[in-house]
Amino acid sequence: MKNKITLFCLLGISVLLCTACNGTITRDIRHDGFTVSTKFICDDFYPKNNKDTGYKRVKYLTENNIVDTDGHIYEISLNQVYSNKMNCKRANTDITVKAIFDNNIVKGTDNKYYYLVSGNYNLIKEEDKSFELYNLLLKEDSIVKVMTIDSNQGIYYVLKNDGYIYSYTIGKADYNNPLRIINRSIVYDKYDYKSRIIDFNYEGDSTSTYLKTENNVYRMKITNEECKKYADVICNYSMLKDEVLEKYENRIIAFNGRILITDYKQMFNINE
Repeated sequence: MKNKITLFCLLGISVLLCTACNGTITRDIRHDGFTVSTKFICDDFYPKNNKDTGYKRVKYLTENNIVDTDGHIYEISLNQVYSNKMNCKRANTDITVKAIFDNNIVKGTDNKYYYLVSGNYNLIKEEDKSFELYNLLLKEDSIVKVMTIDSNQGIYYVLKNDGYIYSYTIGKADYNNPLRIINRSIVYDKYDYKSRIIDFNYEGDSTSTYLKTENNVYRMKITNEECKKYADVICNYSMLKDEVLEKYENRIIAFNGRILITDYKQMFNINE
């Protein structure tokens, strides 16, 4: 009987310590510029215990989908659960994702392109007016992620598996010629961040702009706090290492620049 009481006491203390620890993480993330949102229930992406290593990892997180590191697509509902009582469900598609473009176009391992629209993962055919652009930006096997920076100027940021982010300028010599890459240059150099870049989000001078390397997370942050107080002071931004997200790296399940999810199922939104 004494052994049972001792066991229950230890379990109770463990739960209390874990709850306190989660509270500290929540506080620190809030102070880092996030607001607490709802709980995110999606069992496949959470470890069952401290020794569990078999759970799925998030590769891409959008507002409507998760793509895991195996390329499988999940649909997510952030405000309401599905009939499975969770905020996620495996998408009814056989597509295995290899690369992503603007969070709504994906390249499959079959080297075909598809719309990433929940419940409607249609093949993009060659006669589609945008097929030429998608093919130009995604056809290389080394491409991991592409984001549109300025569609009018034909500027796109391209992350490759070499760990660099490149700026591509796309255009035509004249109306009758096909699209081509006019200019290509490195815009984020992995050596500046001391390790290979593996993910990013770009929204210009915004705290939603971030880079994730193999070792750290960098976010665009305001460097002159007075701009938050005075209407006539322009905010200055710089890409800085995020010490909080680095500290809790092992507790963060997913982050896309705007949405952050922890392993205790708490979701946060960026506080612009």
